[in-house]
Amino acid sequence: MASPITRSTSRFQRRILGLGALATLLLVIIGAPFFVNHVEGDLEQRVPTELAAAGFPGVAASFSGQDGTLRCAAPLDDPEGAIAAAYDVWGVRAIEVDRSCRVNRAPLVETTTTVEGDELTEASAVFVTGTEQDVADTAQAPTATSIPPDFDTVADIVATSPQLSLLAVLIAEAGLSEVLGSETSAPVTLFAPTDEAFDALPADEFAKLRSDPELLMKVLSHHAVAGDIRIADLVNGELVTMDGGTVDIARSGTEVSVSGAMVIAADLTARNGVVHVVDAVLPPDLSVVGRFAETSAVFESGEVTLSGVVATEVERAALIDAARGVPETVPVIDLLTVDPDRGLDAAATASLARLVAAVPVNLVQGVSGFDGNEFYVRGTYLTEADRDAMATVAEAVGAAADLQPPPVATDTDAADVEQQLNAFVAARPVQFEPSSSVLTDSSTDVIDRLAQIVQQFSGIAITVEGHTDSDGSAAENVLLSRFRALVVRQALIDRGIPAGVITAEGFGSERPILVDGTEDKVASRRVEFRVVVVA
Repeated sequence: MASPITRSTSRFQRRILGLGALATLLLVIIGAPFFVNHVEGDLEQRVPTELAAAGFPGVAASFSGQDGTLRCAAPLDDPEGAIAAAYDVWGVRAIEVDRSCRVNRAPLVETTTTVEGDELTEASAVFVTGTEQDVADTAQAPTATSIPPDFDTVADIVATSPQLSLLAVLIAEAGLSEVLGSETSAPVTLFAPTDEAFDALPADEFAKLRSDPELLMKVLSHHAVAGDIRIADLVNGELVTMDGGTVDIARSGTEVSVSGAMVIAADLTARNGVVHVVDAVLPPDLSVVGRFAETSAVFESGEVTLSGVVATEVERAALIDAARGVPETVPVIDLLTVDPDRGLDAAATASLARLVAAVPVNLVQGVSGFDGNEFYVRGTYLTEADRDAMATVAEAVGAAADLQPPPVATDTDAADVEQQLNAFVAARPVQFEPSSSVLTDSSTDVIDRLAQIVQQFSGIAITVEGHTDSDGSAAENVLLSRFRALVVRQALIDRGIPAGVITAEGFGSERPILVDGTEDKVASRRVEFRVVVVA
């Protein structure tokens, strides 16, 4: 039985702990607003100070948490520069500028057009520069005719639009100001995402966009099209963008969308092009565009060459293993580099490895890879079954497939194939067991390469010629040489060469190899090839 003193002590300890926890909770609840207020107050002091030091005096800042708004005593000459400088202040998460910091622009002013005495009121996207009072006066007293001011450049349109302030900053960071700000440059059509469109992106994607110059350039270029294309000229179909991609134009009555983003203001004209404001960033999925550097595997002449960038040595090893094949017999040239920021990650590498492994099995020659946007495979197949097998792998990983049958050989092609075959077996002869037509193990790779050479073209006929040295009886040598030629023929058929295009002949010792009038018996024991175009 516990003593009264022990129970009393235990209850006292629990009360003390409970009171301590309650006090801690009250401190957090009471102290949190003071902490947030401290952060806000600190930013509201530091941001104007650092902006003044950067050449932007007279700017006040108000913050809600780490999101702030700049207000100005007078319009700034470079409001985008002030935004960029504010983002450089430690602790700032998001920043925007009040209208007071800009040369004001009315986004929509009603103008009147006189038609034979009747007044027809039209809403038009006329932009008016000046003070807020100037804008108000203009709105109260419409002009007799609607003549939009002529902006000098596309960059000026973006720079003077409050709803495009983030785009203006990104254009400057990407180094595109000169291109879009030159009156003498070729005309360009810009689909300009609003600040709200960029705000809708996940925070990590927007941060990556600003920290990766190559990605930023690619994404902005994806919003630009060569030429001066007005809204009336945008019809259903595709437009090629300056990054080499395409955007889909869809028109329904007066509404126009660009790859799903709606055009909310159109035909903002400048001397070097036109701007259409859109409500979303193109393309919406920034996690794919430009995320990885290009990586490829070229299968040619019986070997695979790997080039490009992977994230780690693990991904490098995975691609090398895939290229070598299950028996690990395919020679691999490794030109891969490692870059954790731009290299293929584990998931992308796994998809590419499936393509790389399938190409030597199903194609005569080909290339597979990732071009920064999508997986792809291109090459030449021998049979329709090979084509279908390769297409199945491509579909499984979402790769674009361009697979073609071997081209029909010309006489020149046939002569070239014959030269390749005989040069190869001269350097690496097909080996047989002594006095036998049984291939040695070392001949397997040789036959593999011979099959690949033959498969380059269709429309050819191949004759395998067997030869022996002059030892032994002439009749037995003819028989042995024919058996050996037949064995090579069958080995090539086993590797996919159609039986109907390949024959075998044995010449025994009729055609010895002579060196200074003396037979070279090792060289005389050989297999050679004749190749002609099928009539």
